[in-house]
Amino acid sequence: MLEFWLPMALLFLAATITAIATRRQRDRCLKYFNHEPVMILMQSGKWLWGNFIAYPKTLELVFEHPEKDESGIRKASYVLYTPEIDGIKKIIQPPPKSGTPEYRKWQKEIKRIANPSILRRFRRSCWNVFNTLRDAVSQSISLVIGSMKKSTPMGKVSGADKRAGEIGNTLLDTVPNAYEPVLEKYLSKQVVVEMLQDGKVIEFAGLLQEYSGKYLLLRNVPYKPDLDPAEHPDLPERFDIIFPRSAAIVRHCTALI
Repeated sequence: MLEFWLPMALLFLAATITAIATRRQRDRCLKYFNHEPVMILMQSGKWLWGNFIAYPKTLELVFEHPEKDESGIRKASYVLYTPEIDGIKKIIQPPPKSGTPEYRKWQKEIKRIANPSILRRFRRSCWNVFNTLRDAVSQSISLVIGSMKKSTPMGKVSGADKRAGEIGNTLLDTVPNAYEPVLEKYLSKQVVVEMLQDGKVIEFAGLLQEYSGKYLLLRNVPYKPDLDPAEHPDLPERFDIIFPRSAAIVRHCTALI
């Protein structure tokens, strides 16, 4: 009896871990802006702003001071779903106001990103090695499951091996697997990102902190949003910006002066 229930308990545990990991999965660029005030520029030219919350397949902007619209409804949030997320042009986050403790903390963070510690480099290398060996890990999981199927009564359960294989693949998919050697080389360095806008190539220079399969995260980028200065008089001259990789590419690494 134990030979049957033990493998089934392991499958149940793996399925539970998979469900939790999937629910908590966030894009590794978007998570840096989580619960922070941002402005989002859509491809249509529309601006959205609020406190940013990233979910696995949706994005939410929570308004700090909700106001009634023309219909008299006080809307407190704005949700972007998958098709709309694909229409994002850039996500920008202003740094804290100069002279504040938060601004000094932001400056220290920029310096830390530009000069990563040995521990951070080692951790990054471990993730890269794991991503390189993902296929080997997946095959190992399949072999273990196949052996378990043959040696225990679990093999008599219809679809058990298929379900176990799906669980193993899902667990692997929750680990970020975007890996590009040139972007790894450019991490923590000043780079130039190109975007095509109105038939012209627009360049943005900043510190490349992170990348994923969908996004690029640049810090301390000189940028002037196309907003009315009268309505937004306190806009800074630099921002932290997330670019969709569908519309932006890293073109250059800048030379040290």
